[in-house]
Amino acid sequence: MISREDAAEILLNIGAVSLNAVNPFKYASGMLSPIYTDCRMLISFPNERKEIVQSFIEYIDNSIGKQNIDTIVGVGHSGISLATWLGEELKLPIAYTRTSAKDHGKGKQIEGVLKNGCKALLISDIMSTETDIPIAVKTVRDNGCDVVGCLTIFSNKLGIIENFLHKENIKFHYLTDLETLLSVALTKNKISFDEKNNINDWVKNPETWDKARKEKLEKFLTENKEKVAETLLKIKAVTLNTEKPYRFVSGILSPIYTDCRLLMSYPKEWDSVINSMINLIVNEIGIQNIDVIAGTATAGISHAAYLAKKLNLPMIYVKSSEEEYGKKTRIEGRLKNGSKVLLIEDLISTGGSSISSIKAVREAGGVVENCLAIFTYGMDAAQKSFEQERIKLIALTDFANLVGVAVKENYIRSNEKDLILEWANDTAGWGKKMGFE
Repeated sequence: MISREDAAEILLNIGAVSLNAVNPFKYASGMLSPIYTDCRMLISFPNERKEIVQSFIEYIDNSIGKQNIDTIVGVGHSGISLATWLGEELKLPIAYTRTSAKDHGKGKQIEGVLKNGCKALLISDIMSTETDIPIAVKTVRDNGCDVVGCLTIFSNKLGIIENFLHKENIKFHYLTDLETLLSVALTKNKISFDEKNNINDWVKNPETWDKARKEKLEKFLTENKEKVAETLLKIKAVTLNTEKPYRFVSGILSPIYTDCRLLMSYPKEWDSVINSMINLIVNEIGIQNIDVIAGTATAGISHAAYLAKKLNLPMIYVKSSEEEYGKKTRIEGRLKNGSKVLLIEDLISTGGSSISSIKAVREAGGVVENCLAIFTYGMDAAQKSFEQERIKLIALTDFANLVGVAVKENYIRSNEKDLILEWANDTAGWGKKMGFE
């Protein structure tokens, strides 16, 4: 019999497991969940379903005994194919139950023959929150039969169905469970720690999980903006000077200069920033909505590389212009047509270089809907450019938060705060207004 880890790996390999905390799945019970395990995918994979059915047979031989079963009963649509394969292997008759009687024909709730007094083995795909199994138990018993056991491929281990079966003195068994699935998925780099933690939070309180997640995310966003700002100031990735302002490539004079590339030289701080990115990806974008991580050349490349490694995703990077030699392309790396691309930036000022990179990826066949940056100056021009291109801009921290932290941590004097914030209101005219040009 295959181990729980082997069964979990089968489900992962056939694409039976989907994750989405951003737009949670709704179960038949109405409950929202960040994970959906669809064991029905098994019908399309002959070798894998053979392994699953063989494991059921071995369990029956060891724990129930074929002689103690008269009929295999599939629970709902998903149980029909499983009951068919198992019945054929064991040379036993099968039947299946509906969640409610048909409103036409003979109006039956059971298809197939269940003789009075027969011993029925229920088989379903999953134990979760659905009422299919309790309804099947009642239906079989109402037909004068005994339920000798219930087998499923997977259990979310919420305890709802398990507690019911235990109360009804019905022996049950599942080939794998959520805890095992998450452990295997993490080992195989199929999920991130943040996704696993999200799902564990759901298991603890499935009814209130979505509300609690949103509240937790809001708190994280607020606290993280200050935390990242503190990090940038600490490693001097951001410097503030109201006496000798800096000149940007665009010609704008600014009392603030940001160089997030310095994070590369501080592993601990850099790892913390990348982990913050992952948290935002899981909760605001959804890893399932990303096929490729893209970095902008050159400042975004290292951050994109770090992130791609942690998420086990392919990576590309986008150059500012085509080279006159080689492939003469702006995109380095492999980009499949239709791939969903997340653009990674170190900082956003006017947004011009980011928009240029987005257009280059789109022209190469990529789909870009989000841009994730470490820092943004919050310029109106940038916001308008992203909105015009229908791009959601997400930044770990911003100008206003950074200035606030700088005052609190004594990086600047309180009387300098207004001068610096004034720059955000008139970036183009600030230098002249302050007498620097």
